[in-house]
Amino acid sequence: MKRSVSVLIALLGGCASNAVHPLRPLEIPIAPYNGITTAALTGSLMYEGGCLMFRDDDKRVHLVPIWPDGSTFNGTSVIFHEPGRADQRIVVGEEILLEGQPLQWSRVPGQRIVLHQRRCGGEPFAVLGVRPAN
Repeated sequence: MKRSVSVLIALLGGCASNAVHPLRPLEIPIAPYNGITTAALTGSLMYEGGCLMFRDDDKRVHLVPIWPDGSTFNGTSVIFHEPGRADQRIVVGEEILLEGQPLQWSRVPGQRIVLHQRRCGGEPFAVLGVRPAN
């Protein structure tokens, strides 16, 4: 009996270590940078319900920015990492111009992307460039 309980605990422990863990506080979706810009949107970032979203001023839609690997979020600003350039700080609520491309969730790489899709909804948008809107 002790042996079967030990085996069961070991098996369950192995399953838990391979599972996708829930989103961590201030976690943002990231993916490799691809450098092909097809759209530019003006709006601002907002952090609601554990999701960092972009509100497009023209279309009044909410998008989920997919940031390049190396980008981070601290609750008030994103440190945007563009390969080969100095990191740039973007403040939540600030009017910005996002450059990048719309994506489909199924085409966004990364094991944890599905968690962002479930929690945040919205359409994903690969961020490839950011600058002040005015």
